[in-house]
Order: sequence, then C-alpha cells, then structure tokens
Amino acid sequence: MNKTQTPKIAKKNFDSEAIIAIFLLCLSVFLIFTVSILTFRSCESEQESSPQITTPTVPITPPPTNQNSLIFSSGTVIPYATEDATTQAVSSEIDAFYAVLIDLKSGKIVAQKNADLVFSPASMTKVMTLIVACEFFTTNDLNRQLPLTYDVVEHVTTGNYAGTEISLPQESGGYTCIGDTYSIKDLLYGIGVSSAADCTYMIVKEIAGTEEAFVNMMNAKARELGLNDTEFDNAVGFDSTTNVTTAKDMAQIMAYAMQCNLIADILKPRTSNYTITAHWEKDGEPATYNVNLKPSYKSRLDKYTSFSLSGINLEACKTGYTSESFIVTSAVSKTTGNRYILVLGDKDNGTQESITTKFKNTMVDMETMFNTFVP
Repeated sequence: MNKTQTPKIAKKNFDSEAIIAIFLLCLSVFLIFTVSILTFRSCESEQESSPQITTPTVPITPPPTNQNSLIFSSGTVIPYATEDATTQAVSSEIDAFYAVLIDLKSGKIVAQKNADLVFSPASMTKVMTLIVACEFFTTNDLNRQLPLTYDVVEHVTTGNYAGTEISLPQESGGYTCIGDTYSIKDLLYGIGVSSAADCTYMIVKEIAGTEEAFVNMMNAKARELGLNDTEFDNAVGFDSTTNVTTAKDMAQIMAYAMQCNLIADILKPRTSNYTITAHWEKDGEPATYNVNLKPSYKSRLDKYTSFSLSGINLEACKTGYTSESFIVTSAVSKTTGNRYILVLGDKDNGTQESITTKFKNTMVDMETMFNTFVP
C-alpha cells in the first residue's frame, strides 16, 4: 500500500512546483517587458523635450529661394584646363615667377611657368568674393543700402587688415561719415574696381554675419569648381599660409566669374575713376555725395603707359599686391571668337626692386604672354 501511494504524492508535489515556476517565469518576463517599455518612452520623451547636443558649426545665411532672380545663378563648371604636347614652357621670356595662359575654347594650357606653384593670391581673392556675393544677392538687392559702421572701420584698419585698401571716406569736412549708406551694387564695384577692403567687409557681413561664415561659402565654391590647391581664410586677400591658390586654379576662378555679366563689367580694365554714391541726411533731408574709386588696374598701367596688345581686346583684369605675393594679375582677353585667361605673378626674390618697377614688370609680362603665345 505504501509503495503504491508514495509515487503519487511525489508526482503531485512535482506538478505544483512546476506550475509555480512557470508562473514566476512568466511574471518576470512581463515585468521586464513593462519596465523596458516605460524606460523607452521616458527616453523618447526626454529626447523630444531636451535639445540635441551637436558639434557647433558656423551658420551660413541661406540664399534666396527665388533662384531666377539671383544676379548670378550658378554658372557652368568649366572642365579643368590641362597641358598637351603643344603647351609651351615659359622661362626667361618673362620676369614673373609663375604664369599660366589658358585657351578657354580648347580647354588647353597654351603656355605656363610654375603653374602649380602655391602662392598667396592677394586681392585676386576678391574674384571669389564677388562670385559668392553675386550667387547670393538678387537683382532686387542691388539698390538696397548698407551703412558704413564703426565696426567695419575698426575691422579693416586693424589686425591683419591694416594697410589694405580703404575707399570709403570715414570723415569729411570735419564731419563723420559713419552711418552714411551705399548701395550693394556700388559696394560690389568697390570690391572689384579698387580692391576696397571696407566695401568687401560690408558685403561679407551682410551675407554671412561673420567673415568666418563667408569664407566657408568661398571654400565650398572652390570645392564645387574642383580646385584642390585653393583654400581661403579671408575675403580680402591679406597674406596667410592658409589663403592660397595656384595660377591654374586662379585661371579657373576667373573663367567661371566671367560667366556673370555683372562681374565681367566690374572687372573691366578701367583707365579713369569710377564714381559711386554715398547717401546721408543733411538738415533732416536725404542727401548724396560722390565717392571716386581709383581703379587698381590703372595704378599698374600708370607705371607702363606704352602697354599694348596686338589684335587682342583686354576684357577684364584683377590685380593684387602684398608684401608676400608682390604683384599678381589675372586677366581675360578676347580675340575673334575666343577667350584667353592669363594669371601671373611674382614673389620676394630678394632683390631691391621698387614697387614702381614691380608694377611695370607685371604689365610688360602680361603684354609678352598675350602677344607671344596667343596665335
């Protein structure tokens, strides 16, 4: 009797323990699942209510949404110029340390000397400044007025900017000119015609708020154009080891810029002053006065008045000068049905040549390159 009852009792105890264990297991799974759901929702709620932590970036003001009204709506990216068997090496023919002459029709380098040398482009930097500005502003912006402010004057007369070209009057007849306004169009001409640092910085501030943000836009455009040897760290062109280009890259920048009618007009090789208008208040009434911009090109031409191109029309020119890069020039010429772009410049070669001599040598070299190597 005892032998037959004992197993039944053991089996009953076993079944009860198994049921309890399974129940506890299910309860544990349910609790874990519930806690997980609540935790996930709590985290999700925190993410929605708390700001995301990201790496700080320099803000860039977006361009206008109406792309059709832009002064310059993204031109054609021109294939990078290359050498071929017909490319001529230039040496003693010119004084310049580097030079490149490009035929835009064929996309070939006609002649070159140290065309891949990295150098500081000085005020040729402002060609890219004009590109970024004209791809940002609309035609309606051209007559909009911007004021000359104390912080603009301080920025362009101190630090790295000290000694750069200033075109806008800061005072006149004993009266301050701070607060006087200029149209965006006139400021753009100030950038290209006289390489004015004050005009440049006023445009830079209006577009991007800070020069750092504007330079980001310049470098983004350089990458878009495939310029691997070009980097900008300022918009005016003062010397810096991180504001550099090559003759070949600078030629590509000029080629791209010439697709914009306004930039092409700004960079015309003028031989007389260009007048812009300052706006102010006189006795509570709107008033204006003229500001004359002296063309940078003319300052070179004055040193070599016999400059002459044979069968070539010089369409555009942007010059530059710093103590590091000395004289640099980019120019566009046009013959029948074709365009050629020339970039050339010098460096400190240890000689005691005067600025006047350097300016003259640049014009002589430009003349030689066009007249000798353009068919």
